[in-house]
Amino acid sequence: MADMVKVENLCKNFGDFEALRNINLTVREGEKLVIIGPSGSGKSTLIRCINYLEEPTSGKIYIAGKEVTRKNHREMAKKYSAMVFQQFNLYPHLTVLENLTLAPMKLQHVSKKEAEAEAMNCLKRVGLEEKANVYPNQLSGGQQQRVAIARALCTKQKLILFDEPTSALDPEMVQEVLNVMVELAKEKITMICVTHEMGFARQVADRVIFVHRGEIIEEGTPEHFFTNPEHERTREFLSKILH
Repeated sequence: MADMVKVENLCKNFGDFEALRNINLTVREGEKLVIIGPSGSGKSTLIRCINYLEEPTSGKIYIAGKEVTRKNHREMAKKYSAMVFQQFNLYPHLTVLENLTLAPMKLQHVSKKEAEAEAMNCLKRVGLEEKANVYPNQLSGGQQQRVAIARALCTKQKLILFDEPTSALDPEMVQEVLNVMVELAKEKITMICVTHEMGFARQVADRVIFVHRGEIIEEGTPEHFFTNPEHERTREFLSKILH
């Protein structure tokens, strides 16, 4: 299998604060990578750099073999990846269907008919086809996040980045979103997920990396992580988060 994402010596500074320090990471095509770590460790900054929502201070990023840290970086990142955010980021004045068809029609020049057919297909995959003509404020938080996942699917990208997709949800809505993500993980899509949901990580991850103070300090299979982590900081983190 080819590399979907390759990160070389990635550094990201916010003023004097070093958010990421010499990150090297390769994600294979179809791999499910889960990123864990304490708040403020640089997890979200890492995937925002991959999607070029944050511009790296130094280092190189490749998606599907193409370098995206050049002048056409944002367009390249959008061409190969889609992102699901913490706060859904749906347009409140557009219906669910309009939210889903906007990017394919505008960025990929798909016809309205084709975009709507694909949108309905993606809504069906997340169990929300009956909500196509409602507005986001008529949906629960869990439903809005499932719509956001459907929107990412509509772009037909081979790479989807998830930035703590359940952190803004009420506890009873978390599982409905995780269930959709578990089903997605059975497909060939490459997934990079920042999450605190350890049960999800155990269930779907091919590999887990632990980020601390802007560095990857441990990586391995879920079995390694949850039964025999090597690094003291990893053990300390897991002892607090696993009840």
